[in-house]
Amino acid sequence: MNRRRVGQVAAGAASAGCFAWALWASRSSAIPELRVYDGYLMVIGATVLVGVMAPLAWRWPRERSLVAIAIAATAGCIVPLAMSALRHHIPLVARLRGAWILGGADLVGPALIIGFVGLWFALREHGAERRRTAGGAIHE
Repeated sequence: MNRRRVGQVAAGAASAGCFAWALWASRSSAIPELRVYDGYLMVIGATVLVGVMAPLAWRWPRERSLVAIAIAATAGCIVPLAMSALRHHIPLVARLRGAWILGGADLVGPALIIGFVGLWFALREHGAERRRTAGGAIHE
């Protein structure tokens, strides 16, 4: 096992830890009596947006695709809360602040973003987009 493979395994393990942390924080900060499930909404939103972005960004250079995944994870955390603010006629800043203070967004959001970036590091090999076969075709 070379150093890059060890790094990928470490990134995968850190990513799994971040996802576990995000799910734990979502569960602990949920308020079922008031139907407040902000952490779960953030997990679902980030997973959907990263899932949509990943096939598009897979063939991009690793550095650019990493930024795209981080932006998709961030937007995926914010979009469900923004949709909730629109549905309940709450100002967006107040809704985001409430999610940050009461809904666990302060724990779930960073864990999801770091988790998806770590997962991208674990899945994408460095320099994979630059490999060419003997015929000159680029393979990943």
